Amino acid sequence: MRQSLQLIFTLAFSWTLVSCQTAQVKTAPEETASASTGQADPSRQAAAPEGGVPELTEDIVFNLLAGEVAAQRGALSEAYDYQLRTARLSGDATAAERATRLALHMDKSELAVEAAALWVELAPEDLTARQLLVVMLLRRNADVPVLEHLKAIVRISENKDENGFLNVMAAINRELKRESAMELMRKLVLEFPGDPRGGYALTIAALVDKDFAAAEREANTLVTDHPDWPKGYLVLSRVFLAQGDKAGARTLLADAVGRFPDDPFLLSAYARLLVDAKELEAAYEQFLRLEKVEQEQGDASYWLGLIALELGRDEVARGHFLRLLEIDGRSDVAAYYLGRIAEQRKESQQALRWYQRVEGGEHRAEAELRIVRLMVATGESREVFEWLQRMRIQYPDQVVRYYLMEVELLREHGTPEQVMALFDTAIGALPDSNELLYARGLYAATQSRVDILERDLLQVIANDPKHADALNALGYTLADQTNRHQEALDYIQRALALKPESAAILDSMGWVMFRLGRYPEALDYLRQAYEKLPDAEIAAHLGEVLWVTGERQQARQVWQEILDKTPESEHVLEVMRRLKI
Repeated sequence: MRQSLQLIFTLAFSWTLVSCQTAQVKTAPEETASASTGQADPSRQAAAPEGGVPELTEDIVFNLLAGEVAAQRGALSEAYDYQLRTARLSGDATAAERATRLALHMDKSELAVEAAALWVELAPEDLTARQLLVVMLLRRNADVPVLEHLKAIVRISENKDENGFLNVMAAINRELKRESAMELMRKLVLEFPGDPRGGYALTIAALVDKDFAAAEREANTLVTDHPDWPKGYLVLSRVFLAQGDKAGARTLLADAVGRFPDDPFLLSAYARLLVDAKELEAAYEQFLRLEKVEQEQGDASYWLGLIALELGRDEVARGHFLRLLEIDGRSDVAAYYLGRIAEQRKESQQALRWYQRVEGGEHRAEAELRIVRLMVATGESREVFEWLQRMRIQYPDQVVRYYLMEVELLREHGTPEQVMALFDTAIGALPDSNELLYARGLYAATQSRVDILERDLLQVIANDPKHADALNALGYTLADQTNRHQEALDYIQRALALKPESAAILDSMGWVMFRLGRYPEALDYLRQAYEKLPDAEIAAHLGEVLWVTGERQQARQVWQEILDKTPESEHVLEVMRRLKI
């Protein structure tokens, strides 16, 4: 009787679950070769009938079941021997794969190579088997010849519509040094002189290693050898961008789009570069071309909608997002922006309906916040609080976020006492929430309650000594609102050690230096902060120190840069009023 060997595997596994504790494992029949030798008696191999399913023999069933029992008992070496023998007797690749993974689990490389080689022999088109065998061979000996296996990986990948050269690179990069991997890759590429994907893989590998000179060299060779392959120009543009050469990338892509006007990847890359350069009209035209090429994809519609919004063409944007909703199923993204458009048109109920359709994705939190604000603006304050309470019950893993949304609502429409009462309730329910403690501490600082800020932020720091933001907030507030400047410096130094590139922390360091009377150091830190983030608060601090140190023209220049952008900037106007400017 012939049965599916895979079915027998499944039945064997189920059988061992209930019987391995009591089953007596008999010794393998004497006439069969020892499983540990891995040598099968050719005369006892199961004959495979038509369809490739072998006839089950006593030896196959015994070795299969014995291997499963051994694995259940934790006797992995025995299990390996039985699985390997099962594979040899039956010609079934599943048993060889199991033997391979058992050997890997035991960290026995020689046994793993033996089993993987059999796995490849029994399933020559199995990509995983080939890749795993290559990895193990190279792990044992970097000079072992594996080129034939690599060529097979390329061929098998091609049948799967994958770039086999990238699959090869992923395998050999794990075991070889970069130079050796690239050398082996070049040998492989020479075996496929008409295939541009080899040069593409070499370029990507060099990019990953940040060897931009090599990447540019490989990409230029690729474009020269295969001028009619659009992806060559695309990867060369990535090389330019990786080196900060946006102008070079743009020139290259503009030319490539002219040569290949229907290539979606080139059109998309070129259009995004135009967006980055703030050339929105030109970008819009390119995305219109992409939309015709993509037809039912939707990416172009998304970008067209964003650009139209930025250009103030709300009705046009609305059409693009409705199309996105129809063809791409990206309902969360489309609904969010359709809500924004309705909100700008003062169509509050329509906006609410759209925002309520945002059930996930990156815009969910913002959509919910806008729901809250719209409901309050339309006089539905009680309904908002009830909705937030329902959300806390419905989504317990998001309870902190909903508490903070209610806090924000009360900050705008309630009293400080109501805000603090809500914080007390929330933290009473979640006493270890660093997020709530941190938020209450920051709010307390706005109410000149340094005692509450200090208590809460010290608790956050006790919970997480590497909470740089809490260290910085505590240090800055002590520097700004108290005379405990040396203590403030200690907290800010700890924060800066954790986040040395943070503009906010550099600003705090500059401010505490100013409060300590160390003006040159204060200017150094504040200039660094302003260079990284030219916002109003940092400008106010930098301008004040410049003013106090006699650099009044520079101070005015810094403040004016902010006022030109935001004439109502309270940070800058407050310091100018205080200094009577």
